[in-house]
Amino acid sequence: MKDSDSVFHSSFSFTNDAPRPLPTAEELRQALAASEKSDTRQIISSLFDEATFVEIGTYTKKSFSEYAYTGQLNDFEGVICGYGAINGQLVYAFAQDVSRMNGAMDDTHANKILSLYQMAMRNAAPVIGIFNSVGADIYEGVSSMAAYGKIMRAVAEASGFIPQIAIVAGDCTGIASPLAACFDFVVAVEGASFYVRSPDFSGANESNETVAALTVPDALSAVKEVRVLLSYIPANAEEGIRPVPCADSLNRLLGDQSFDHNLHNMLSAVADNGIYKEIYTDTAPTFLTAFTCIGGVRCAVCGHTIQNGEAMFNGLEARKAARFVSFCDAFSIPLVTFVDTAGFAYSKKKENTSFVLSLSSLAFAYAKSQMPKISIIVGRAIGGAYTLLGSKALSADVVYALDSAEIGALATDAAVAFAWNDRVTLSRTREELENEWRVSLASPVAAACKGEVDDIITVSEIRQRICSALLMLSAKGTASKKRHGILPL
Repeated sequence: MKDSDSVFHSSFSFTNDAPRPLPTAEELRQALAASEKSDTRQIISSLFDEATFVEIGTYTKKSFSEYAYTGQLNDFEGVICGYGAINGQLVYAFAQDVSRMNGAMDDTHANKILSLYQMAMRNAAPVIGIFNSVGADIYEGVSSMAAYGKIMRAVAEASGFIPQIAIVAGDCTGIASPLAACFDFVVAVEGASFYVRSPDFSGANESNETVAALTVPDALSAVKEVRVLLSYIPANAEEGIRPVPCADSLNRLLGDQSFDHNLHNMLSAVADNGIYKEIYTDTAPTFLTAFTCIGGVRCAVCGHTIQNGEAMFNGLEARKAARFVSFCDAFSIPLVTFVDTAGFAYSKKKENTSFVLSLSSLAFAYAKSQMPKISIIVGRAIGGAYTLLGSKALSADVVYALDSAEIGALATDAAVAFAWNDRVTLSRTREELENEWRVSLASPVAAACKGEVDDIITVSEIRQRICSALLMLSAKGTASKKRHGILPL
């Protein structure tokens, strides 16, 4: 048989010709070395601490006999799997490699990833997935689609027990896109194809901004962001709250300063050394979700941040908050909620079933969560938005309010118009009545007297009080072995 006739087919067309001799270990090592400089291998190597990455299933191929019939020593399966250390912590990772079999998904591809997940679950360590593939191997038929299902099941079973972070570095389309979205966090590279159907064919402009936790310019930037995220997240659900060294004084006072409803500025003042990591920056940017350390305790922070206006809670913000709260609860990460909202963003477009479900998802997430929860009312806490954002009624452990806070079922101007409108006279102006309502019925004193606020504090005391509460609650995260998965929202 001529060389030009020796074309390998997945159905294995055997001939009378003798198969080629199986390659030696040295030949395989040389073939592997030729791919050491591939972009994917460089990315996965840079993810880990220097010289710690160890590959597993290195020479895996659909069938080992393919080596004999094709002579293609370097045509390894299109996914690289392995483990190593990130910030000194054990982490597992897989990376689809388009330079190897186009990164196409087949049963063997899936089995490599499943084997990695089994090891990660046994050793209770995080998993990082790097997605870049042309899609399913269509020659595999239904097996290639079942392969996606097997991985989805593994991701679902690991959810809430070990952290999972996806990096979308290239093509992640079709059924691969919801697979990546099942991970706890998605870090997407700008320009990556991350959708179910291409906008060129569907006519729809699918946006990743509600899926990606972070969007970065290139894959190496994605790697850096993942390393930062892992520094704030426990290795598994049973690790509990682990204090970290803190050079910032727990009793540091903030002084008499105005943050002008800007939570970014306030968090910079409260966090240890002013450092925090915001996520989901492109999704509902007026509602901040971030990880930080306060008083040496790794924790999460959420709340409205506004400038030149007032925050009105909408459905997208509620879904963002619900997913964040659920993740923190699964891994017993303490949550600090800063409350400053004037109520719900009612409109004909927003007031629908989706809005109602978004709000109920947030209520459920707060009510069922068991991690330490601290709420600080720093501005307005009006109506149902007050209830949903970490109120004592929804299981907050400690609630503080600034002495300038406004707390009520309705905004003061609306409350006066509704209840005291008949009291407006020439001798008593509307402004005077609103001031009276604000002091007597919408003040933090009124809320404290009813037991819904634990203490009334000043701006200067915010960090000091949070540090104290976090340390007091530090054993709460390990009091329960309950674990739950994190439903994508």
